[in-house]
Amino acid sequence: MSVERRIFITTDDYETRVAIFENSKLAEYFVERRQEKRNQSNIYKGIVTTIVPGIEAAFVDIGLPRNAFLYVRDLCPMEQEFEDLSDENEILPEEDAEEGPPLPPVTISDLLKEGQEILVQLYKEPIGAKGSRVTTNISLPRRYAVLLPNSRHVGVSRKIENEEEREKLREIARSVTPSDMGLILRTAAREISADVLKGDVEQLVRGWEEIQQRADQTRAPALIYRSPDILARIVRDYLDDEFVEMVVDQEDVFDEIIGYVREFAPEFVPHITLYDDDEPLFLSAGIESDVNALRSRRVWLHCGGYIVIDETEALTTIDVNTGRYVGKRNLEETVFKTNTEAAAEIARQLRLRDIGGIIIIDFIDMQSPNHREHVKQKLEEHLKRDRSRTNVFELTELGLLPMTRKRVRKSLNKLLTQPCPYCKRDGYILSTESMVIKTFRSIEEICRSGCDSVVRLRVHPRVAGRIKESHQAQVEHLQDRYKIRIDITGDRELHFEQIVEDHVL
Repeated sequence: MSVERRIFITTDDYETRVAIFENSKLAEYFVERRQEKRNQSNIYKGIVTTIVPGIEAAFVDIGLPRNAFLYVRDLCPMEQEFEDLSDENEILPEEDAEEGPPLPPVTISDLLKEGQEILVQLYKEPIGAKGSRVTTNISLPRRYAVLLPNSRHVGVSRKIENEEEREKLREIARSVTPSDMGLILRTAAREISADVLKGDVEQLVRGWEEIQQRADQTRAPALIYRSPDILARIVRDYLDDEFVEMVVDQEDVFDEIIGYVREFAPEFVPHITLYDDDEPLFLSAGIESDVNALRSRRVWLHCGGYIVIDETEALTTIDVNTGRYVGKRNLEETVFKTNTEAAAEIARQLRLRDIGGIIIIDFIDMQSPNHREHVKQKLEEHLKRDRSRTNVFELTELGLLPMTRKRVRKSLNKLLTQPCPYCKRDGYILSTESMVIKTFRSIEEICRSGCDSVVRLRVHPRVAGRIKESHQAQVEHLQDRYKIRIDITGDRELHFEQIVEDHVL
């Protein structure tokens, strides 16, 4: 089935939000907040502070509040087990590596000493009590290829499945890759010439040389290379033969994106549109309601069944239920149809909510082995569009299907929400930081529609406290911009998500 991809980008003083639609259905959603810097894929010059032989790992000071964690397997060039270092890199599974002799067993103490300086790349953000994870298997992506400067692994994106085409691309990759480095060809490389690919690789090699020079001149711990922001990543990774249109609502962001598009994919410049209506882009396009639905644990299926998603620190469980669906023939067919539809929706929700780690899906029991196999295949089929690596295990007679999805950062729910203390059952409420942003947006909306010289709002005390403690500069910025005075007070009688404007008499 052909896919048409449309991308909508809205930006304000607080965050950039990106909604990606595939055939008119929300498929991926990204949020990057100005207050919360993204460190994934950054390269640091660090200092080994502690070696822990018992778990074959080391702690590395890279200049962040918490030391990063480095496993021995992330220190050695793992030719047999190259995995994704970031969601967008499309690095291949182990079967795509060049054959080579088995690596000798080594220990962390053989490779590192305390006080040693080391160049690492952060590939997993801190999640909960776990600190960030780093690797020396550095990867540098562009539109057509990913350079692996510390490896000799040469491969092709797993999304290119034709073996004859894969071998042809491998030969091209070998011809343009420096002998002491590795390379992965991305999906977009399938239609380009060797000369175009060579230019992409030369840019990557120059970038790596600049990183090395900067590292040589910098005292550890220090940030050596900051990975591209969300706008550059979207242009680099999502403008391909499925791309149809991009709509952007801020002129400065539009100009920035046009610059990226001219660099990475100039043929798509006419497909980038500036939105300039008064109504907010996400409201006008009907996106806001889709985004709000991501806060619910329950997701309804077209047939009348539903799934319930529960995230915990250890794993995520997804329960499938028939709900209102009673079927037309017999119980087995009712269950089979519900499970089949649920499999497709679960794959979509994992991408949308960016859920990673261990996932246990509790499908409704099916008697037929053929039905169980079909449901598993349906899940795997829809997971093929997922840029994060997934591993699906067998569906048991009890209906349980364990799987994993590579987790490199907080899920969307953990970033934007918190468990609802009111219903304690069925959903989430916005996080305190999300409510702060909502409060500031309310102030701007009030000012744009015409307001007095004073804007007085009542919010939940936790929201008012966070604004006073951490966001006073933004309050002053809004006061200067709109020539008003802002008065925000806490009210314990209000729901956590409630904002009340008190009109000045």
